[in-house]
Amino acid sequence: MLALVLSLALQRGIGLGLFHEDPDFSYAPMLREIAQTGADHVSIVVPWYQHDVRSTHIAPHARLTAPDATLLRTLADAKVAGLRVFLEPILRLEYAATIADWRGSIVPGDRVAWWASYRAFVLHYARLAERAGNVDVFAIGSELGSMDGERDAPRWVALARDVRAVFHGLPQPTRRGVKLLYSANWDRFAHVALWSQIDLAGLSAYFELARPGDRDPDVASLVRAWREFRGETLRSAKRIGKPLVITEVGYLSQDGTAGQPWNEGAQERLDLEEQRRCYEAFARVWSDAPELAGVYFWNWYGWGGPRSREYTPRGKPAAREICRFFGSTTCPTAYGDAWAR
Repeated sequence: MLALVLSLALQRGIGLGLFHEDPDFSYAPMLREIAQTGADHVSIVVPWYQHDVRSTHIAPHARLTAPDATLLRTLADAKVAGLRVFLEPILRLEYAATIADWRGSIVPGDRVAWWASYRAFVLHYARLAERAGNVDVFAIGSELGSMDGERDAPRWVALARDVRAVFHGLPQPTRRGVKLLYSANWDRFAHVALWSQIDLAGLSAYFELARPGDRDPDVASLVRAWREFRGETLRSAKRIGKPLVITEVGYLSQDGTAGQPWNEGAQERLDLEEQRRCYEAFARVWSDAPELAGVYFWNWYGWGGPRSREYTPRGKPAAREICRFFGSTTCPTAYGDAWAR
């Protein structure tokens, strides 16, 4: 069995997207399952939308954005489950003309107007985080590759300042309470221009672990790929000089997920074992990394089970790899009870 050497200070996290369209849906059973994996943190993700990559207006979606009351109830449920919270508001597109259109490639028609709208979006959730009183980490952005360079650095400075004015985080024994984070996409981590403004350097780690033609990579090849990416990541993190948090790492339970883990729209055949191997490879490579301040596996939300091809590891062999990584002996085996009314 793999011997794990996880730091006691490591944020052991799992992501939970608030993606159910019923505002009365309860995420409490999923939060209890997350705690059973050995996680002590949960990243709660809530999206707002802009229409397309050129749009300048960002707003909650009538169906796809959880109401504030749902979010506050879920934050309270996380506390009951014994989980600390990383709150991550994210931006999504209503319309994508091609697979290349996503939040990492937006080019607003009016940059000033876009920033005013984005600031209102982030501050809305910063105020809710302060109101809830149990948010430990707050993200001021996620995977905004076309907007996180030098051109927009002054606007990030202003946004971080404004967020700190309304969100004060949890009291910490050795440092200020606030923990702000930006989550860079895996191919942008070394090039982000706003690291000086935040406390934790986030990484959305959808590295391509296999070539497109390799449809069934074994654990050894996945470990080799992860070791190379680990080296690159840690060298960048050392230059950045901020604690490293892997804010997202996850895999569809589909054939070929190792080669394109970022492709959430993939429609390949069911492959629970490839998903599991990807998780095993991650654990082998990162279990003894003292530089790692946190990791969040993506994403517990979903039906789960042996016929699911989605990211969720619920009720799948991948869940056992997460529990082993976290050192849990109470790994949840049931799934589906969270959907009972």
